[in-house]
Amino acid sequence: MYAPQITIKEEVNLKKKVFFVLSSLTSGGSERVFWNLAQGFNKDKFDVTIVILDSTVNCFSMDLPGVRFIDLKTKKASKSFFALYSLLKKEAPYAVFSTTDHINILVSLVGRFLKIPMLIARASNIPHEQRLFEGFKSRFYELFASASYRGYKQIVCQSEEMKQSLIDTYNVNHELIRVIANPVLKTNKLKEDKTPDKIYRLLVVARFALEKGLERLVDIMAHLPENYHLDFVGTGVLKEQINTKIKNLGLDHRLKILGEIKNIHEVMVQHDLMVLSSYTEGFPNVVLEALTVGLPVVTFKVSGIPGLIIDGFNGFVLEQGDLAGFRRRIIQACTQGQWNPAEIRRNVYQKCALDKISAQYEELIS
Repeated sequence: MYAPQITIKEEVNLKKKVFFVLSSLTSGGSERVFWNLAQGFNKDKFDVTIVILDSTVNCFSMDLPGVRFIDLKTKKASKSFFALYSLLKKEAPYAVFSTTDHINILVSLVGRFLKIPMLIARASNIPHEQRLFEGFKSRFYELFASASYRGYKQIVCQSEEMKQSLIDTYNVNHELIRVIANPVLKTNKLKEDKTPDKIYRLLVVARFALEKGLERLVDIMAHLPENYHLDFVGTGVLKEQINTKIKNLGLDHRLKILGEIKNIHEVMVQHDLMVLSSYTEGFPNVVLEALTVGLPVVTFKVSGIPGLIIDGFNGFVLEQGDLAGFRRRIIQACTQGQWNPAEIRRNVYQKCALDKISAQYEELIS
């Protein structure tokens, strides 16, 4: 007797359909996380799709092996209910992952009218801190976020601080929350030992938004010696305001705004130090990326940092508001020369390698 043969079509049908829903593929941290996870999921077990509302501006490739992309072309979450509802009804995925407040609200609302076995939200900020910087927008989302989280089977936070904030702010059931760090892709780029040079090159990668603390970073740079240069990577509503401040302080010869870039690892290895000036973060992906290429980081204390940065090993952590200490640590980081890029990389891979984090996400739906 012959064993029954499974056709390719039947084999595909045995896989669980997994959808990741994003507003776009711009250079934000949440976009990078789902883009990474889509690559990390086991394609023998899962049929993976990334759904985006707008593909007009992409900072990430849409040509990934084993990953399907669907562009709803709806631009905004507020205009996407019927398009997303129709897609999910037709495709009938086993699991849908969403991230960022507006997409979480959208997916939760759509999910109320469909039978999706696993609906999982990924939180992306510390709500009680974020409300200090977003005003009405934050309060508007808070009205819906608490109700939307009740529509999910599981909620992923990136740190214990984020978990506690969701519990306190939205009254989320703590039993539904899993703490999982963000993943990082492996790269062959590695920072080389610095050759003798009088110029120290610093890098900040961030949206030009109030909570990123870029104005105080300019103030810090103004009090550093002339041989300390800083490159800004990113864009945002405060870009021109920051640029004007740089010019007014006469710093435009050593502070440069590069805009958005795609080859972030190549840029990172050309610098001596990453700096993070944020007042609040959900989980700073740029720090992960820097550590992956062996680039040390000087940062203010924000969510996720305590588990990543070890003082003296891969950077330094300063309490919020300690600008003088931040300046001193920048100088120390650039001049003491004890960093071991290979060990810095090995350490972050042990904690956040894509295969490890993807496996934890897969466990949520297995």
